[in-house]
Amino acid sequence: MNFEEMLNAQEGLVPKHEKLPFGDFYRKQIDGKYRFVVELKSSLTDSIVFCEALKKEQQWSLKQRAKQQLHYELHEDSGGLYELGLETGNYQTLSQLIFDNPAVVAQKGFVDQMVKSLIDYTTKLHSEGVYHICFAPQNVFLRKGDQMPMLLCHGSFYTSLNDLDALYKDVEGFVAPEVFSHGTIDERSDVYSLGKLISFLYEQGSMPFEYKQVVQKATEEDPARRYKSLEDMKSALAQKRNTLRSAYALVAAVVIALICVFAYIEMLPEAGQIDYVEPIPAAEEADPFDDHFDPALLIEEEDSIGPETDAMYQQKAEEIFRKHYQREADRILSKIYDNERMGSSEKAFMANTQSMAEELLNTQKKLAEEMGIDEGTAGKLGHEIVEELTKQKQQALDRKGYIKPKEDGEE
Repeated sequence: MNFEEMLNAQEGLVPKHEKLPFGDFYRKQIDGKYRFVVELKSSLTDSIVFCEALKKEQQWSLKQRAKQQLHYELHEDSGGLYELGLETGNYQTLSQLIFDNPAVVAQKGFVDQMVKSLIDYTTKLHSEGVYHICFAPQNVFLRKGDQMPMLLCHGSFYTSLNDLDALYKDVEGFVAPEVFSHGTIDERSDVYSLGKLISFLYEQGSMPFEYKQVVQKATEEDPARRYKSLEDMKSALAQKRNTLRSAYALVAAVVIALICVFAYIEMLPEAGQIDYVEPIPAAEEADPFDDHFDPALLIEEEDSIGPETDAMYQQKAEEIFRKHYQREADRILSKIYDNERMGSSEKAFMANTQSMAEELLNTQKKLAEEMGIDEGTAGKLGHEIVEELTKQKQQALDRKGYIKPKEDGEE
């Protein structure tokens, strides 16, 4: 089966017709071969202005080598022009593609590639003073296989027609308002039409962020508020896309950082159970060893006790005993060694001293039991602390002793 037979089998006996601005697009057999043609509207071919413009454009297109330009030849008989014979190939309109396969719009890169290709080629047309004017989906062709967008006839060749409404019947929404009002037709007119095409592509879905604001500006009714050129429109799209990518990159970086932190925390060894220690009042100096000392906290298990652990235990216990006993001894000694009590009688001083000694001894024994140290070590440490505190307090007194009672005969 040759190529023509395959096409015939695909379409069946009845060829598909599609309405374009210029006429009906379909495939027919010519000289034993199938060719795509556009059967021109009689309302257009009746106009000499249209026919001359069509011939002029056909001569111009012969010089175009861009892959987005779809070439054609004119078919004419005794009645005049009636048909355009498209160059050999397999094509379909964008409108037909979306009708047959609406999901194609969601394919990755489909819209981006088509818009970029149309902008690049139309920008080249603008450099030659040619404007496409109508990017209706019926007026944009796609080459089957690679879906390359292609353009056939360009509207700026036909602006001299008196009735442009007839040319763009049923696709008026894709043509800039100034075209129908015979205003200035320039690059902004194509900006408008391409914006309308993008809107059409996303009619059944959500338009991506990078297109929304660009399309809104491109399709402004007032040409002065649109992009000045398709290049400006392309730059705006790239800027929006880069902004979106930067936002995605930032979010991704934050997520990765959080995952790393979480993974690091998970890899840390579990902390042992820590008993709650009630904080001391803000006015006092923080004391890491409160009045309630538990020697068991110094070791985790009895089986782990060894020479090093026992020495550490003893040293820590002595430090805590010294700290607590020094505080208690200072409080007890302060009852005797002050200017008021040192000025008391000998009897009162001795009674206070005896009471102080008993309280110091009882405190020493109590703390020794709590800290788990022997009485000999406790006595040695207690003696050193009391002797040091007594010396300090005596040096700070104005009175250096008690008042002795008067002997008989003394005045």
